[in-house]
Amino acid sequence: MSDGFIFVAVFGGLFLLRILAATVVFFFILPVGDRCPNCDAPTLRVVARGWNRIVPFLRTSWCMECGWDGLLRHGPVTPEPTVSAPLSKHR
Repeated sequence: MSDGFIFVAVFGGLFLLRILAATVVFFFILPVGDRCPNCDAPTLRVVARGWNRIVPFLRTSWCMECGWDGLLRHGPVTPEPTVSAPLSKHR
């Protein structure tokens, strides 16, 4: 093999490994669940056909409180608040 090919293969491989390592690190930095990373409010799921096809293991979300939109990892969903029935007064 020529020296040029070895040089390109080694540095190309290092470049690809750097991209792979950054992708893995950023994946684990993303929060799990449906809470906003800015204000910790529950987010709404947004249908984005492109992102949902490319990365189905992430969910596209939007926060109604602060307007943040981005990707979150799938995880536990915040339960909806339950409304209790008003107590009736007995006389």
